[in-house]
Amino acid sequence: MAWLASLPTSVILLISLGGALALALGTTVLLHRVVHTSGREHAGLTAAAYMTALGSLFAILTGFLLNGEYTVLRQTQNLVYEEVAAGSRLAFSTEGLPAADVALIHDALGNYFDTFGTSEWRALGRGTPALSASVPALAGLQQVVFDIGSRQYTPASTADGMQAAVSDLTGIRRERVAVSSQSMPVALLVLSLMTGVALIVNAIVVTLRAGRGYALVALGIIVIVALDLAAIIGISAPFNGPFQASPQPAVELANELRDGQYLPWLAVGR
Repeated sequence: MAWLASLPTSVILLISLGGALALALGTTVLLHRVVHTSGREHAGLTAAAYMTALGSLFAILTGFLLNGEYTVLRQTQNLVYEEVAAGSRLAFSTEGLPAADVALIHDALGNYFDTFGTSEWRALGRGTPALSASVPALAGLQQVVFDIGSRQYTPASTADGMQAAVSDLTGIRRERVAVSSQSMPVALLVLSLMTGVALIVNAIVVTLRAGRGYALVALGIIVIVALDLAAIIGISAPFNGPFQASPQPAVELANELRDGQYLPWLAVGR
């Protein structure tokens, strides 16, 4: 499922729509051969009786999956915002340190956030978080912070603030790795797929009974089923799917650090 969710939006849509249309076409051909004209009336009435139940079940199942996956996506994005906030606290907590120490911390912090756009998301999307460049970058940041924080001239309040911010960064990344290890309930997805297939087949049966004038109704059901399933697949990969959490806030913070926007004594001197 992960490889499917990582495909571009257009490809996912083509696979979903193509599969639904192929199913509808195959069902139409098969029913024309199997169900004689005399039996279409009874088959159509039976299929129509199940349409409401199948439509409701499909809506409930897909709605549940979409809500669950969207919640995970929002949670992932919120973790990015929380980590950027922790990074800002770390940058500001360096006030009062020598310029050389501040530069070391800001450079290490910027290097860590740079990995979000170049390595972290790709590694998490592949299920290999340990191979992300964020791992050594965060370890280097921790080492710099604890080394400078332990020096005699570092104020206790500054050391405590820096260490608390680094601890927050570490904890948030653990949460992000935990999110990346989660997977969509496959059983529910399969059940949704089966319900969608049954809904399409029933729509074709009803159309054969009602006549070609109702083909647009069946086509609408086919398209809705395909788009619903495509949306579920697309939203299920917050790190490498069409709808993914954006690492851009972290990258922007790294750029701000390089631009010197988190140097308190410069702001005071202006």
